[in-house]
Amino acid sequence: MSKSKNVPLKPAYIPPSQIVWTDERLSALDKDQLVNLLANLQTQRSSGRVSETTAVELEERIKARLPARAVAVRRKRPRSEVLLEARAAEQLGSLATELARRYDISAETAIAASSGTKGFRPQPLTDSKGHARTGSSVKNGDAAIERYVAYRCRDSFACLAFVLLADQAQERGRYVLFGTDDLLDDAAEPNDYTAFAEQHAWSAAARPRMRAVPVSGFAEGAERFETLLARLSTPVQ
Repeated sequence: MSKSKNVPLKPAYIPPSQIVWTDERLSALDKDQLVNLLANLQTQRSSGRVSETTAVELEERIKARLPARAVAVRRKRPRSEVLLEARAAEQLGSLATELARRYDISAETAIAASSGTKGFRPQPLTDSKGHARTGSSVKNGDAAIERYVAYRCRDSFACLAFVLLADQAQERGRYVLFGTDDLLDDAAEPNDYTAFAEQHAWSAAARPRMRAVPVSGFAEGAERFETLLARLSTPVQ
């Protein structure tokens, strides 16, 4: 009598039950939970576990409950993009350190020089740690990279930024000068970066004065930025 082999049975695949996301269910979620649901929805859609029609309809309903900044779904960044941003941030940070040695650009000096300017708030060249700042365009999804150094005195503003627009190839990243119309040519033509310049405005009245001028590279940008900075400050004695 032959012995029968005990072959374990493979478990049958049972697809997960789909939750019907009614308005009541969505209203019970906080912002972080809605963001996670939106990200998971993309995974479900790409795997075919949620129909395109259902995904589109639910995506619109989720986004309607989120602030604009939260709608941009986080993406996994390629290492090459991370390194590109690191190089730009290092260049800008080194430039800021060098300029701080040669020009009196402290917040205290800017405040004193801007006495009488209504609502003035200083814009130190870097953040509190001496690093190039990250632009709000990254948070709202308009750019993959925006790192910048900037200075404001009175109602004038000068900035040098490295910008890679969202969904663009990395080699299209550009150094761009941002500034008020008294520093940059008032006749500067609108371009792909004008909206980014406007995001650096400190008031609704300042927004139309902001200009954007792409440059050929870091060397040109650094030279022109120093020229603008020299008009807003005095050399260190």
